[in-house]
Amino acid sequence: MIATHSVKTDIANARKHMGYCPQFDAIIEDLTGRELMYLFSRLRGVPERQLKSIVDNTAKGLLFAEHLDKKCGQYR
Repeated sequence: MIATHSVKTDIANARKHMGYCPQFDAIIEDLTGRELMYLFSRLRGVPERQLKSIVDNTAKGLLFAEHLDKKCGQYR
């Protein structure tokens, strides 16, 4: 259960209450932009079959595509 929503029978509403709260040992800097976008897309419930096109199109739209495979810790 997440905020009274079952993750088995009401996953869409349960996901609305999920997120990522980094702590002192957050992994974001070790992930690439692509990995991070996949992580957050999955947390938000994007269907697996749509991940690649959504990540690629979003990155292109934000003029970020050339940086997708760099580790986030290298962005400055």
